[in-house]
Amino acid sequence: MRRLEETLGVQLFIRDGRGIRLTETGAKLRDEVANVLLRLENACLQARVDEGSPSGVIRVGVLPNLGPTFMAELILGCREKFPRIKLKLFEGFTYQTANWIQSKQIDLGFAYDVDSYRHLSSEFLFKEKVYLVGSTKNWPFGESVLLPELEGLPLIIPAPPSYTRRRLEAAAQEQKVELTFKYEIDSIALIKRMIGLDEGYGIFTRACLWEDLGGRDLSVAAIEGSSLSFDLALTTAYGTILPAAARHIISFLEQMVRRYVELGRWSGEFITGATSSSTNT
Repeated sequence: MRRLEETLGVQLFIRDGRGIRLTETGAKLRDEVANVLLRLENACLQARVDEGSPSGVIRVGVLPNLGPTFMAELILGCREKFPRIKLKLFEGFTYQTANWIQSKQIDLGFAYDVDSYRHLSSEFLFKEKVYLVGSTKNWPFGESVLLPELEGLPLIIPAPPSYTRRRLEAAAQEQKVELTFKYEIDSIALIKRMIGLDEGYGIFTRACLWEDLGGRDLSVAAIEGSSLSFDLALTTAYGTILPAAARHIISFLEQMVRRYVELGRWSGEFITGATSSSTNT
């Protein structure tokens, strides 16, 4: 204690017949040291918490037909649940997602037709139900339609090699249905606009439609009795060991898709994943 006093150059203790007591300076120093120790303890506790909390930058590829609400909820939900993860979204089609993953520009991404890309691995696979979409001004169908009923309809479809085009043509060939493509348009928003103007019919999943169903412009019918469905996968690079933060985002995305199915925003079923999910119509 004397050495401490000598080092500081101040008297910290009063020594008399009654023992040793702190001087006013000593009492202040004691309080300061106690505060420092408390802050140090709290810092150590926070470090332990941070060690178990996922962190880092995770880059995710999203498809245009997932819709702006899904993307916004992904960003906000991730920020709330994983505040130490910085999420970056890249919007593009499947071929772009595949290229971005291969070139390591993104860590994971949504894609269709994953089997066509050897370097992609599916984290989960969701089979989406497909719908015929038309203008309410000229809608001759009910809530469902058979694929042969599409014959002769003026369709507004993305140009080859789009996944929608390939899947539709393959299903039509199986049932010997001749399709008529009136317009080839790659913009989802423009296709919807053209349909609303009664210029033709489109093919979409519910994920791409649910935000429009409350309006007066579009009518939909589930396409039944065919092999037509869209296999949506969350993909990563084959053989890559992902950081913990990416694993948390993958789990969070699967939970989001399942919640959207429960809410009726998406329609389909999980082919692979943690648990099975019922189909909504």
